[in-house]
Amino acid sequence: MEKGLLGFLLVVFLTSCAMPETRTYSLHMPDPGSGASSAKTDASVAVVIDSPKYLSQPYIAYRNSPYELMISRYSKWDSSPEDIVKDGFRDALSSLGLFKNVRASDVVPSGYYRLTINLKKFERSDEGDSSFSDLALDVTLVSPEGKSLYRNTVSKRVKLADRSFLSLAKGLSGALAEGIEEVRVNVEKSLRQ
Repeated sequence: MEKGLLGFLLVVFLTSCAMPETRTYSLHMPDPGSGASSAKTDASVAVVIDSPKYLSQPYIAYRNSPYELMISRYSKWDSSPEDIVKDGFRDALSSLGLFKNVRASDVVPSGYYRLTINLKKFERSDEGDSSFSDLALDVTLVSPEGKSLYRNTVSKRVKLADRSFLSLAKGLSGALAEGIEEVRVNVEKSLRQ
């Protein structure tokens, strides 16, 4: 009986020692600052996001080829890419001071503008000896009346120093910051017209 228990404990100990350490990564986004817009409205906006299922989970995704998507078991983001992108856009639009209220929501209240983001890529791509962070999303701004005011595809690719997930976090931080700023400027322009 004691040998069986000792054997079981030895197996559990060896198995637990063989499991890799779980690592959590986060993006570092610059503070959107107080780039307040000169054009103020009494309108509000809802940020709505849509993405493939794997981007609604916190696990890090990477590609070794265009045909295969790998999901890391032991390395993940501090929240899902969907939430990271949604919160980044919400914070950027809030800092504009253009809208009375900015909310991240799946339901758009009556009278709100709707900024829809279709997140397509938030991952690392490996090509030969090089690795890249890939961010791709479609953005559409629709007025409360249903009129399309702005539509664009944002695609950012940053070459990484190495294949580590730390490099990926740095690359995606810069790519997302650039993409958000690009959209923020265009949203402001489209509301002035």
